[in-house]
Amino acid sequence: MRNLNYFKIPSLLAVCIILSGSCVFAQSGVSELIKSGPADAQKLAQAYLNPLFKGLGFGMNGGWYNSAKAKNLGRFDIRIQGSGAFVPTSDQSFNISTLGLSNKTRVASSSTPITPTAFGEDKQGSELVIYSDDNKEVGRFNMPNGTGLKIVPSPQIQVTVGLIKNTDISIRYSPEIGKGSDYGSVQVLGFGAKHEVTNLFFGKAAKIIPVDIAVSFGYNQIKYKYQIKQANQVDDSNSGQNLNQRVEGTFSGYTFDAILSKKLAVFTPFVSVGYNTAKTDIGMLGKYIVRTDYQRFPGTQIPDQTKPVYTTLTDPVKINQKDTNGLRGSVGFELHLLFFRLYGAYSVGEYTAATVGVGFGIGK
Repeated sequence: MRNLNYFKIPSLLAVCIILSGSCVFAQSGVSELIKSGPADAQKLAQAYLNPLFKGLGFGMNGGWYNSAKAKNLGRFDIRIQGSGAFVPTSDQSFNISTLGLSNKTRVASSSTPITPTAFGEDKQGSELVIYSDDNKEVGRFNMPNGTGLKIVPSPQIQVTVGLIKNTDISIRYSPEIGKGSDYGSVQVLGFGAKHEVTNLFFGKAAKIIPVDIAVSFGYNQIKYKYQIKQANQVDDSNSGQNLNQRVEGTFSGYTFDAILSKKLAVFTPFVSVGYNTAKTDIGMLGKYIVRTDYQRFPGTQIPDQTKPVYTTLTDPVKINQKDTNGLRGSVGFELHLLFFRLYGAYSVGEYTAATVGVGFGIGK
């Protein structure tokens, strides 16, 4: 019996440090799960990966700013920073019996329906039993272990440039990196804008107002692709074909915020409140040939295990969902030491997250 570890998150930190965060959606031994049918496979996958999607979405929406003060025309900074979204206890495990699976997929009598999510305990998941249409056992598998991690990382590389009229813009970008690698490829695109509104509210009196006020917007998108090598593809019939099995996903999110900050020499603390949302569109694509039953001995209902029945499933898992959607509050700071910058922030929303970063900048 194979362990079901098809949704792993291998070397997530190594990929994210360079590329602004990714969800590594890999597969190994997936045929056991897919035998239950695409609908059950999708429900199990969504429940297992739920904290990964939420944490990645909440994390990538952060870090757009550390001050309400807009940069002057032509001034810029470049920052490298990392966010870590903390996974609450409630999202570290899930109850399989509440997912509404079909009667063909059942928790084994010797197992528990409570199983780890991707960011739960690093222990063996629940055992499930797959049945045929006429209630004959076809196979068994274990849900994947948790990683043992409780933080979802989401680093960013960002350039911010000052424009006219108290406005600056920020860009997050990387070309497709890692194509053909063991963990797939990642491409990042993001853009944001911040407009200082102190003058709009207070006019000439803005100069005596002790704080700076701004509004901002940020949008971030991460694309992930992973081509499964033919030797690792799910092909229970050993057809010898390249079934073009792959994982493709897009993770995106945006945030609107109001920011208030106060410059104190080289140190600028800030607070902000806003609305953010994030969504996931990811799937296991291609053809998957799986054993779903056995032929019967003539005149009986006894399965002949020397004569398996195979089913070809096309694009069996597609997840399209909104992961976070609500208010977000943050506190943090920006520290200027000549050309060097140091950033930090703590955010509270559906998850909580901490962000730290370093940068290099010219001018205010």
